[in-house]
Amino acid sequence: MEKTCSFALAALLSAASMPAAAQQAVELKQQDLSRWNIGTADYSGIAPMGGSRYAVVSDKGPTDGFFVMRIEQDSLTGEVCDVRLEGFHGNPSPRRNEQGQSVRDCEGVAYVPSSGTVFISGEGDQLILEYAADGRPTGRGMAVPAIFALPNIVPNYGFEALTYCPATRRFWTTTESTLPADGPAAGPGQPGAQNLLRLQAFDEKLQPVAQYAYRMDRGKRDDFGLVYTLGVSGMTALPDGRLVVMEREADVSNGYLSSTATVKLFLVNPAEGWQIDSSTNLAGLDGNKFLVKQLIAVFATKFTPFNRSFANYEGICLGRQLADGRQTLLLIADSQSGYGRGVFHLKDYVKVLILPDEL
Repeated sequence: MEKTCSFALAALLSAASMPAAAQQAVELKQQDLSRWNIGTADYSGIAPMGGSRYAVVSDKGPTDGFFVMRIEQDSLTGEVCDVRLEGFHGNPSPRRNEQGQSVRDCEGVAYVPSSGTVFISGEGDQLILEYAADGRPTGRGMAVPAIFALPNIVPNYGFEALTYCPATRRFWTTTESTLPADGPAAGPGQPGAQNLLRLQAFDEKLQPVAQYAYRMDRGKRDDFGLVYTLGVSGMTALPDGRLVVMEREADVSNGYLSSTATVKLFLVNPAEGWQIDSSTNLAGLDGNKFLVKQLIAVFATKFTPFNRSFANYEGICLGRQLADGRQTLLLIADSQSGYGRGVFHLKDYVKVLILPDEL
């Protein structure tokens, strides 16, 4: 999040474009991970590993790799009832910068059940690399198209999201914000700009196989705070191959009071979309050729004298399936190691959303 308009109005405008029969997810109250003695960190991505185990990555740290967390949910309500940190599985020979931090800047994570390996997307190198169960790099990585290479992104707005769908055997990723080749990135320097992204798919041979155009909702146009960010911070594949895309807008105000972060979750179906390639001009692309978005959830967290719920959500994945058949989503927040001062400090939260029976 190194890196509001009326959020009610934004949600209303998004809802206005939804199909009449669209249903909204049920939102459960976020829970502070410190409740289970999970220390402050920089959690930026999460992926299910089977059962109640999850691979979690941090975008800061001396070593690239992943944590394994055990997150237990109530089978009836979906509430998180226990979280345990089992340990960290890291690269024994990491590349570090002058500050002693891993140069990878691990942001997204995906687990492949058939191989038992973990893939991690790095915003610091724009690579998607495979790790064995013990955290050692296998030497394999995605054949990332040149348009996504490190020199071709807005700094610190590269690969943030990563997911894998066992049913379709496809990986999916995208950049957090617009590539310079595709136009201006939304933010204080380009107020009112609309982010245009490329959702990129890879097969199990780690080759690029499909690309789709995705258009974000517009963010605020003025009155930007101390820190502002707008982009896709996470993405998860549903069992049927459709994708849930997490758009996050966060504005930390000067003085911190009135800071707000809004998350919108959209459902898209690449199988019904128009494929593009790296040569496609997104700025001039027919609006009908962008993926159709269906809003399934929107919520805001804030920091005010009476509401200290502000949370910077960066990771999303499938949670457990409830006894009644409904699917849950797990979201995890990046506290930037407890960023802030005085009474304002970001916290590490986990949040559950329950998808409706029919989407």
